[in-house]
Amino acid sequence: MADVSLKEIVVPFDGSELSEMAVPYGEEIARRLGGRVTLVRAMPEPAMVTDIPKRVVDGVKAAAHAELEAAVKRCAPAIPVDTVLKVGFPVEVVLAAAAGRDLIVMTTNGRGGLSRFLMGSVTEKIIRLSPIPVLVIRPLRSASRPAAVTGAKRLLRDVAVPLDRSELALDAVRPLAAAAGSDTRIHVLTVIPREADERTANAAADYLAARVTALEARGLPVVTRLLHHDSPAEAIGAYAEAQDCGLIVMSSHGAGGFREWMLGSVTDQTIRRGPVPVLVVPSAGRAANPRVK
Repeated sequence: MADVSLKEIVVPFDGSELSEMAVPYGEEIARRLGGRVTLVRAMPEPAMVTDIPKRVVDGVKAAAHAELEAAVKRCAPAIPVDTVLKVGFPVEVVLAAAAGRDLIVMTTNGRGGLSRFLMGSVTEKIIRLSPIPVLVIRPLRSASRPAAVTGAKRLLRDVAVPLDRSELALDAVRPLAAAAGSDTRIHVLTVIPREADERTANAAADYLAARVTALEARGLPVVTRLLHHDSPAEAIGAYAEAQDCGLIVMSSHGAGGFREWMLGSVTDQTIRRGPVPVLVVPSAGRAANPRVK
């Protein structure tokens, strides 16, 4: 299982407070790994806006530049921060900026709707198409930059890694080798139905025990948990909240969609309703064959 670098971090930014809530998380990962953050902003294509004088368009572009620069000034001085302002559709701009980089960090709100920048299905498309991991932050209603800084500092303290007994789910563990520190504890868990028989429970427990060997060999403290619940997403979220985890790590399908069970609606539900950020890790197959649509 090859390690994954997370030093080059892309943060989509639209000038809103919500989108800026992702920046401290990008900064914290960059601080841990000696990396850098790139703030990316998309501007509408000229064909998308009609009958607007050029001076107005230029003014909007200048304002966007100013907002990016102001955001940079709010970043920690020790973290290198670059900016990218491109004309185009958000999905294409973000994925193009992420080419050759290691991680995308972005925000979404708590009820499945998206921020002003990440309208419609943009977040979903980026998660499905990105060949690199995507960290999705769901700020609380009372979100503020200080609250985001606090959340970022606990991001890699306790990390929940749900496994569903597929090889794709194991891909989610790859970035932890790069990002985990001496203060990181990994919670490896799987969910079985409440009415599962003893044989099923024993098989799941054996599976968990066999999968923690690689993490323990790296010197990382590992906790294994077998959860009995009929809703995997609810079980994962409740466990993460009860254990004060700062992050949930899951994997996506190599073809760009999501698989059934853990890699289908469960991942989506965990992102939308989960109490903490979710890191969605693409399979090795998608990382080797990125697609942009």
